[in-house]
Amino acid sequence: MIHVELAQENDAQGIHDVLLENLIEIENIDDISSSHRTKLEKQGFLRKEVGIDYYKKLIQDESIKIYVAKDDSGIIIGFGSIHMNQHDVWQFRSTLDNIYTDNEKTMKLLTESENKFAYLDQVSIVTKYKRSGVGTAIFNEMLLNLDVPIVSFIVEVPIANKASARWHEHLGFDLAATCDGDYKGKKFKWWIYIFWIDEK
Repeated sequence: MIHVELAQENDAQGIHDVLLENLIEIENIDDISSSHRTKLEKQGFLRKEVGIDYYKKLIQDESIKIYVAKDDSGIIIGFGSIHMNQHDVWQFRSTLDNIYTDNEKTMKLLTESENKFAYLDQVSIVTKYKRSGVGTAIFNEMLLNLDVPIVSFIVEVPIANKASARWHEHLGFDLAATCDGDYKGKKFKWWIYIFWIDEK
């Protein structure tokens, strides 16, 4: 049986272990073979190279919640981090250059400071438990404490995280906008997905 709970500081190592299993180094993207690229697109990946201390700080930050999924033996098999009470994506997405959407409601949510949203930063599940409902269980636990829309960025270029896009769509997120910018000297494009709480 899977248990989902808020992370404690002693969970930082387990969270980091899950990150490492799904991490790809951005510097190596140009060297990825087409077969490996296809595999990554199908299985999903993370691209944020951070240490254990990063998660310790997130756990201590009252404006951020990390939820961990544990198996019966208490081993962390997945996690999700969400930043509460965010506004104006320009304030925390330093890599962002342009946002593209024809929807006024979406643009206002993303850019106007009076509009609050939660920012879904990372969701990662160990390989053994992927596609078994663990990510959905984590997301459902997050929803219990939210009354604002949820915004999520998914990389499209230089390598599309198609598995993440499918998961978001399965949960009811809408592909609401796209954006681009530079990250570590490379041109990136992202899909912006939104879960409109008031419409679900």
